[in-house]
Order: sequence, then C-alpha cells, then structure tokens
Amino acid sequence: MGQEPRIRGTALRALIRAVAASVLLGFVSPVDAQVRLSQAKSGNGVAPAAPAYEDRVIEGLAPMEEAVEEAEYNRGGWPRYLRLETRLGTLPFNDNRIEAGLSAAAAIDTPNHGVVSVDATFAPREGRSAITLRQRGLPVDGGWLVNNEIGVGNALAPGLMRLPARVFVPSVLTRGASTEWFNEGTQTQFMASSGDLGRLQGYPISGFLPLSGSVSMVAAQGSFDGWAVALRQSHADAVSLYDSPAQPSDYVTSESTHVSVRRESPSQSIQGNVIRTSTKNESRTRYGAWVDAELKRGNASYGAGLFRLDPNLSWSGQPMASDIEGAYLRGSWHARQWTAQGSVDALRSVTGLADTGVLANASGQWRFSRTLSVGMGGTARRYSGNASSTFADARWQHDWGSSGLRADFNNRGAGERTRRLTFDHGWRLPQDWTLSTSVLAGRDTVAGSASTVWGAAMSFTAPLTSDATLTGNANTERRDDGNRATGANLSLVWRLTRNWALEGNFFYSQGRQSQLLPIDPLAPLPERFTSTSDSKSVFLLLRYEDRAGSRSVPLGGTPQSGGGSIAGVVFLDGNRNGSQEAGEIGAAGVTVYLDGRYATRTDAQGRFEFAFVAPGPRVITVLNETLPLPWETGERARTRTEVTVREVTRLAIPVVRRGPD
Repeated sequence: MGQEPRIRGTALRALIRAVAASVLLGFVSPVDAQVRLSQAKSGNGVAPAAPAYEDRVIEGLAPMEEAVEEAEYNRGGWPRYLRLETRLGTLPFNDNRIEAGLSAAAAIDTPNHGVVSVDATFAPREGRSAITLRQRGLPVDGGWLVNNEIGVGNALAPGLMRLPARVFVPSVLTRGASTEWFNEGTQTQFMASSGDLGRLQGYPISGFLPLSGSVSMVAAQGSFDGWAVALRQSHADAVSLYDSPAQPSDYVTSESTHVSVRRESPSQSIQGNVIRTSTKNESRTRYGAWVDAELKRGNASYGAGLFRLDPNLSWSGQPMASDIEGAYLRGSWHARQWTAQGSVDALRSVTGLADTGVLANASGQWRFSRTLSVGMGGTARRYSGNASSTFADARWQHDWGSSGLRADFNNRGAGERTRRLTFDHGWRLPQDWTLSTSVLAGRDTVAGSASTVWGAAMSFTAPLTSDATLTGNANTERRDDGNRATGANLSLVWRLTRNWALEGNFFYSQGRQSQLLPIDPLAPLPERFTSTSDSKSVFLLLRYEDRAGSRSVPLGGTPQSGGGSIAGVVFLDGNRNGSQEAGEIGAAGVTVYLDGRYATRTDAQGRFEFAFVAPGPRVITVLNETLPLPWETGERARTRTEVTVREVTRLAIPVVRRGPD
C-alpha cells in the first residue's frame, strides 16, 4: 500500500513525457493514424514512408522565429539557394568615382547530379568580373564522384600533395576549367585543369585581372598495398611575374613535374617528393627533392626529413624556396596540462653563396588551472644573416572575460629590431554580442634609428535589434618619428524582410604598416613587404536571399533530419594562439567547403555561412591555395564541428604564417 502512490506518480510522469514527446516530435495526427491503420488492414505489405522532419511547438508557447518563417517557405522542388546583391559605392583611392556592381550566388542540390553552384561578381563600368560555376559530388558508375569547375579557380593538386610538408609548392589562380574524378573505394584520383593566369583585385567589387600566359595541368593519384603515389604535370606558357612585361626575358615557358610517394600506418608515415622544372630561358633543368617522416608514440610525435632545392627552382613559372639543402628533426609532446614542441634544421646553400647554418625553434604552454595558462617560445636562425624571435605570454579567465598579456622580441637582421608588449581582452557580454580590445606599446629600430610605438585595436559584433547587426574592427599604430597607420572596416546589416536585407560598409586605411619578413628560409615570401595606403570607401549593398525546396533534405542530411546552420570566420592568427583578437583581421575571398561538397567564399571580413545544415558531425575545409601568402592552414585545414537542429554553430578558423616566426 505504501508503494502505490509512488507507482502511480511514476506512471503519471511517464504518461506526461509520452504526451509531450508526441507534441514536440509531431508523431501522428488523427487523420494520419486513420490512414496508416487502413493501410495496415489492407495487407499490402508496404511499410508506410517515414514522415519528413517538421518542427512543432507546444501549444500556448510563443513560436520561435524559424517556426514563423516555416509558413512562408516553399517546399516544392529540390533544395536550392539564391543570393543576389547590388552594390554602389566609392572606389578606394578615389572618392569622386562611384562604382556600381552586381554579385550573385546560387546552388541547387540535385538527387542524381550532385550540387550545382555559381558565384559571380560584375563591375560593368570597370570591365571587371569573376565567375565560377561548380558541380560537386556528381555520381558516376563504378563508385566515382566527379567535381567540375568552370571560371575563376585555383589549379588543383592531388590530396597527397596537399598534406603539410617542410617545403611549400606555390599554387596559381587561373580562369578556365577543371575536372576531378575520385573513387573512394579504390582511393584513386584523376584531375585536369587549364586556364589563363591572373589574380583577383578590386574593391568593393572584386574581379579577375588577367596576367600574361596560361597554365595547364594533369594529375593522378592511386593506392596499392599500403602505398600511395601521386603525379602532377604542369605546363606554363609565356607567363610573367610582371603586370606589364616589356621584354622577352620577362616571359617564362616551363614544364614542371611533381611526384609524391607515401607510406602510412596508424603510428608512422613517410613521404617523398621530387620536382623537376625545365624552362626555355635556361638550358639547365632544375630539381627539388624532400622527404618527410613522422612517428607517433602515445602523447608524443617525432618527425625528421631531408631536402635539397636547386638554385632558381620554380613551379609553373612561380618562384619557390631554392638554393638550399639540409635536414631537420622535430618533436611535439602533450599532456593534460602542458604541451611542448621544438625543431632544428641544419642548412646549407647549394651554390655555397651562403654560410652553413642552423634554424632552431621551440615553444611550450602550461595550463596551471582552468583559468590560467602561460607560454613561451622562440626561433633563431644563423644562416644567410642572423635573425631571432622570442615571445612570452599569459592568459587568464575572470569575471570580466578573458585577458592575455604577450611580450615579443624580434631581431630580423640588417639593424631591424622590434620590442612589443600587447594586452588583449575579450569581454564577457550577452549572447551574440562580442567585443575584444587590444593595446600595445614598444620600441622599433630600423637602420639604426629607434622610435617608440604604441597602438590599439578593437573588433565587435553588436546585434542592435532583432533585425540589425553592426560588426567591425578598427586599429591604429603610431610612432614618435611621425609615421602612423590607421584602419577601420565597419558593416551594418539591416534585415528588411525575410528575403531582403540592406548592408552598409565603410572601409578606411591610412598610413604605412610594415610586414615582418619570415625567419624561415623555406617559407614563402609575403605578397608585399610593406603596404602604403591612404584610402577610404563607402558602399551600400541591397541583398535578396531565398531558399526553397524540400527542407526534409538539408545539406548533407536525410529525409528524417531537421536543420541548423553554420556561421564562421577565417582569420589571420598572427600570434598562433587559436583565438581571434582585436588586431587580427579576417581573410577575404577564401574558398570554404562543407563536407567537401558545398562551397562558399568568405566576404571582406572573412565571414562565411552555410544555412540549413543537417544535424550531426560536419567537416569544414579551408582551401589552402586560396589564402594570401605567406598564410596557410597548416594542421587545421579541416575543422570538425557538431550541428544541432535549430541552432547556429559558430566557428572561428585560424590560419597561420608558414614556418617559424
């Protein structure tokens, strides 16, 4: 008798949970139940189809925003997406000229032909445009998946040649066509591409600027008995590194071959690479070869390698590290509360023009508690001129947010030294609000002349209302010798209706800001050593955006799954701590893939978005070839995340400078 109320209470709670689950999941309406009962009695043996996912709300509760939009959503046809933008604004460096332009992005997910997408920009007055049409995940007999691309894109490389290695092989941007065939069962890959060499330029409308020459490439990769082999052949015809080549020596016609062989097991791997390049300008053929090996033992990994690169070595007419040979050792160790890594290179010039030397790098981080961590490290080079870089930092969590203090000491040789102390802080704010600030002070010495420097930076996201969001960043750096640099990038997005939005952008840059040369002699050089600018640009953007089709099949989903979304940013992580700080800007125009199937490009602030993504584990891939030099994804080319129904998954993906700083 004493247990009867408890049993009844348990049964009542179970009944309440069952009723609530039925309401939330929208199991079966009375009409549906009657239909299914009739089908069961008919004995036709056909199981009823599983219902498509549909969000329901509990009666009496205010509906969520997404639930309100459901009534306006067009469920007919295949899942598809369309975004149209009109842009009107002033040109940088010229406040008196107005530029109008258009941009468009669209995608459709077909059941039998993969995902077809297009992104395009047009600036009619300037004659500037960039168009890319993609088809990804086209299934073909025999287990093949085909990716095709027409328009502006990067020359492809087999997966084996995209793995992190000690030697960097440059990529090229072309306007042409490419195709890639991949068989997951046999791990076989074929690809080919051809197009005119060029680069993207222009603001606020970016377009493809053709340069001299064209580049064609074919490649293949296969696996057998634990080995993987990749071959790539490139032909560069009359390409030039100059915007306006004036004499025959400014043009290069070359044939380049790249071969990679890899042996890999769960605990160890070894990969060898050979490059051969011959040009019409030279009678001698240039070679490059390097070997990278890695061994994993518990919480430690060890690496070693050899490399030799002939003088004036190039790939597809693009320069790369050359006239250097050597060997390296590296190791990394991690435990619950600390990590450490280090490497050492023995270097020697192939021609003997530079002294034999060494490059050493070491760093570590200790996490003393949940709220405090410290780190320190440094790099030293004694080869072709001496250079060094050291740092020490501390980060801690507290009631106001997260703070960090970092000291940097750099000696780049030729009388160039920098001493910086930086304090940054990420403020604790309500959900969807972000604010990070940074201040620095230091002393710079250039060519024997010393000056005091100080600066400040700020980045923020402010959802002013439910329909308006302000984002931006600003920075300033001043020296007592009169040199200064100031910049700002602001964006206000106002959602007018479900489909229409208005965006205002302001870009400002003034002064001269230096870029430090890399210490690593094998690292690619920056595209520009210094940037001198005195410009501003204001433009308005009117956006129309719509999604339609069977929402029962979200990106990468099944008929029974709901959908969330992914919103992220790709940023230049100058201090390699994995967090975007106030002075670290986004990487614009970078190609980002969702599960290797759906593509998008980052905007001027490095932001990207995938709307209506199936729940569960997803992989975001940053295409390394689209990053500006000397930045690379390194070990973080693929970011794994978890998507939840009706929630926005936010990501901040760092990219780092190649080689030790």
